[in-house]
Amino acid sequence: MKITDLTVQLVQSDCGRKWTLVRVHTDEGLCGIGEATYSHKERVVAAMALDLKQHLIGKDPFASERIYLDLYAGGRTGYRTGGVIFTSAISGIDQALWDLKGKALNAPVCALLGGPRTARVPVYAHYGGREIPAMIDSAQRILAQGFNALKSEISIYEARGPKITRQQLRDIDRRFAALRQAIGDEVQVMEDPHALFDPPTALEIARLIEPYRLLFFEEPTIPEDPEGYARIRQGTSTPIAGSERLTSKHRFNDFFRAGALDVAQPDIVYIGGITEMKKVAALAEAYQVVIAPHNTKGPVGIMAAAHVMGAIPNALIQEFLAPSVIPWRNDVLKHPLVVEDSCLVVPDRPGLGIEFDEGALKPHLVD
Repeated sequence: MKITDLTVQLVQSDCGRKWTLVRVHTDEGLCGIGEATYSHKERVVAAMALDLKQHLIGKDPFASERIYLDLYAGGRTGYRTGGVIFTSAISGIDQALWDLKGKALNAPVCALLGGPRTARVPVYAHYGGREIPAMIDSAQRILAQGFNALKSEISIYEARGPKITRQQLRDIDRRFAALRQAIGDEVQVMEDPHALFDPPTALEIARLIEPYRLLFFEEPTIPEDPEGYARIRQGTSTPIAGSERLTSKHRFNDFFRAGALDVAQPDIVYIGGITEMKKVAALAEAYQVVIAPHNTKGPVGIMAAAHVMGAIPNALIQEFLAPSVIPWRNDVLKHPLVVEDSCLVVPDRPGLGIEFDEGALKPHLVD
């Protein structure tokens, strides 16, 4: 089997992103699909994926490891200097190759990675609301959809960083107290200030929220500063998460060696695909770090990450856009995404298990 073509399709979703679907075609009629969605730069990533096509034609799609290395490190491709646009394009290709392998072997990708043929991956959704009543109502509506884990950005409703006032700290505490009183102690809660605080301020907040026992405090400071992360982590019992913006296992290893993280958050697209995410998870395991992938993608990216999560021993939880965010998401799939007991089901279907209903998808396509 040889690769004969690569095509890209953009799909407008309801959350402002365009799903960037990469298809790799072969001379045996099989086609694999991957997702390369990088928010608000989708057309650029699509052009990059198409530019890389010339380096795929005639290759064996089973040689995904060699193809990843050629694209990432090759002198005529990335030369190990590509940024997130580049690794996002590679990811779409890499996912498609794994999907192809699974279809050719009649096996789910999860099983090819060393996991079971079917798995259940814990997932969380998002809540919001600037005023406390609206925040509680939003959280309860997400719980009513069957989730038992929630994430928001309470801390940056009150302060946009990098510093914070005493009053803003009191307001954050008041919000978390009201939230816990409303939803109880059993629901998993996460907080994401999107790297807006400096390390001393982030540490103040992490200590403040310790009584509320968060699952993790995400991206407390900028991703260029693993030592800053480490200082925060050493000063609090609140688990520290981060690293969604990193684009290689080498950058993740910098964080692990610095003792920066309790929870690593590789993004299946930004990191370069299934091949590289599996290696990040293995590195994390050596440092007793668990994995909670950042994921705001379409169905293909969601399931690509879930197949990796189903195959690794240090999986914690995966980000997931609730069905209410994109109500028609399952309508464009031949087999809908299934969430049961706040777990995403990885099905026993070949490859990634995702097939689109092209007729239903057509109205959402971007020219």
